[in-house]
Amino acid sequence: MYKRNFTFLLSLFLLNIIFHVNVITAKQDYVPTNFDLNHFPKNILVGSNTGGRSHLKPMLDIAAILSERGHNVILLTRGNYTPSSEYPTIKQISLGPTINIKDIKDLKQLVNKKFDFTALSKSLEFNVKLYESTFEKFKDAAIDNNIDLFICYAIINDACLDVAHTLKKPAVGLLSFLNLMDSKPYKSDPIYNCNISLENESFMERFKCTVIQPLRMLSIMYPILNQLNDLRNQLGAEPVFVSSKRLAQSSLIFIDTFFGFEVK
Repeated sequence: MYKRNFTFLLSLFLLNIIFHVNVITAKQDYVPTNFDLNHFPKNILVGSNTGGRSHLKPMLDIAAILSERGHNVILLTRGNYTPSSEYPTIKQISLGPTINIKDIKDLKQLVNKKFDFTALSKSLEFNVKLYESTFEKFKDAAIDNNIDLFICYAIINDACLDVAHTLKKPAVGLLSFLNLMDSKPYKSDPIYNCNISLENESFMERFKCTVIQPLRMLSIMYPILNQLNDLRNQLGAEPVFVSSKRLAQSSLIFIDTFFGFEVK
């Protein structure tokens, strides 16, 4: 009789220990539900170095929704892209006048020419010239407005991405094409002077478009990227080979395209 009672009490004791351990473990692995999330308004910076409606429109549409939900959204770009009738709740801080490539000696030669990686290198060189002042403006805007989240166009916009990384703030990127993020051997990019789809191309054409042309582009871009990293070191930003690639490893990136568009 006593043995049975002892066994019963011991079982209850062990169950109590197991239950207690499970409760502690559950608390340690606790995942907040929607009711526990912080829904206070956030300060959000939408940034594009070059501006241009094709770059800004998708981000501003997202920003308008965030603004409607009570968040404070600031646009940092060149020119004026926030007409009151379209985005009345979004404040803009200007990076300066709109860039007109026809007025820039190094870029005006690109007008009416096929845009390939040699032309892209000219754009990157111009971006490097503007990097220091643009970085400081993004940093000042972020600190002055206590920014919680960056939304950056992810091409030729290193200052926006670098400031977010330097200040340890979350960033969301936006791109207009998939090839940079999701390279495949059966497709290429017109920037390499190749067809988009390589499925029906010869082996030599595939080899040229997936190996030779990217290496040629890298050889042209490498000195420019080194100059950019020298500036990063001077400004206290972490050097990186391609800032958008770093972003893709740890953050969300929107792709402003649709499936099928990139294939002829």
